[in-house]
Amino acid sequence: MSNTMHRGVLAPAPAPLPPSWTPLRYHPEQQRLLASDARFKIVAAGRGSGKTFLARRRVVAALAESSGMYFVAGPTHAQTKRVYWEKLKALVPPEWLDGPPRETELCIRTIFGSSLYVTGLDQPARIEGDQWRGGVIDECSDIRPDAWTRSIRPALSQYRGWCWRIGVPKRFGVGAAEHRKAYESAVAHTTPDSDGFWWPSRDILTPEEIAAAQTELGMDDFEEQYNAKWLDNTGALFSGFAAQETVRPCAYDPTAKIWVGADFNVDNMSWVLAHRGAVGLSVFDEVFARNTNTQKTLDILWGRYGAGHTGGWYFTGDASSRARKTSAAVTDYVTIQNDQRFARAGRTVHMPAANPPVKDRIAATNRLLCSAAGVRALHVDARCVKLIEDLKLRCELDTNPDRGHMTDALGYLVWDQFPLRVEGPSGQGRVIILPGPSWGGGR
Repeated sequence: MSNTMHRGVLAPAPAPLPPSWTPLRYHPEQQRLLASDARFKIVAAGRGSGKTFLARRRVVAALAESSGMYFVAGPTHAQTKRVYWEKLKALVPPEWLDGPPRETELCIRTIFGSSLYVTGLDQPARIEGDQWRGGVIDECSDIRPDAWTRSIRPALSQYRGWCWRIGVPKRFGVGAAEHRKAYESAVAHTTPDSDGFWWPSRDILTPEEIAAAQTELGMDDFEEQYNAKWLDNTGALFSGFAAQETVRPCAYDPTAKIWVGADFNVDNMSWVLAHRGAVGLSVFDEVFARNTNTQKTLDILWGRYGAGHTGGWYFTGDASSRARKTSAAVTDYVTIQNDQRFARAGRTVHMPAANPPVKDRIAATNRLLCSAAGVRALHVDARCVKLIEDLKLRCELDTNPDRGHMTDALGYLVWDQFPLRVEGPSGQGRVIILPGPSWGGGR
């Protein structure tokens, strides 16, 4: 192995790249990304489109180019470790290693005098204190907007280090606006040493995978996640809601199971009542009550439907405690479990172990309201005045104290029965199922 000069630093020539480094499919924009001389490369590409695949290989190849320190960073330490650590260890040829990878530090050291660190930017100070030759920042829409200017950019100055800033275009996320601004500036070449790169998922994934995603996601989420489009955040959270399409008669059936989604609060208590179909929900009623508790709400529910209902019941809802909550979450579910009227009528109580992230719950609801394939699988009866108002008016920064509870109740039920399909480790789809006890009658 002969020595070669790289950027003024003497380093051994790298070993031949293993076959696994061969790109899965040629794409001109990806080739332009790899060939570009830009110091800072801002990538806005679709989910599962190969940007992380390429970033891993670029940063590993850099280990043989120059001595010094390199990094891979993401929104949190745990997330970055999960996405990168094992795959990076598998990519580095064994003959490059200067000892085994350091699991505690998440550091790989090489015989070239270079080292690669995996870290999270939930604490941007982790990147400070050293000067870096180069690195990758992934999921940039979820990176704190001051991390780049205050912590990362200054740490690349001494060696004129390079950086890939990659991610999916997003409306929401703490760093979404910053990522969009960086990309648009790079494309316009108004930022020195920068260039922007874009491609959609459909150029990489199979038509079958794209068709499945259209079914699983709402229109805005599909356009954003797979078509890699920058969408304007207008504030309205439920973009899939359309009064003429969503609001329609949803008949109550005394012989069909009533599916109850509950948001447990003293003021206000918000529950939705629905019948479940094979692919969606028909919400036929709601319970909205002030200064109350779970037992009193059960009394309201029994008074409306209990005596004559033969189809059984299913209860799920909020897993977390909140201000002015009726009680600890477990007590709310135990109250339902212990109500003998519903027990005799046949009920299942499903208490989730944890609430999904709000953005995922909203995305799942939007997907049922209107998928990217144009399928509407969630309908609401006109009598559900509070729910319709919430779907129509709820915004990201809404300060109305009554807003959000009814759509939260709906979202818990949607997530329980129709959770989002997400990309798994192999690139295939998997379904998130929340763990938690389920009492009485099974699901």
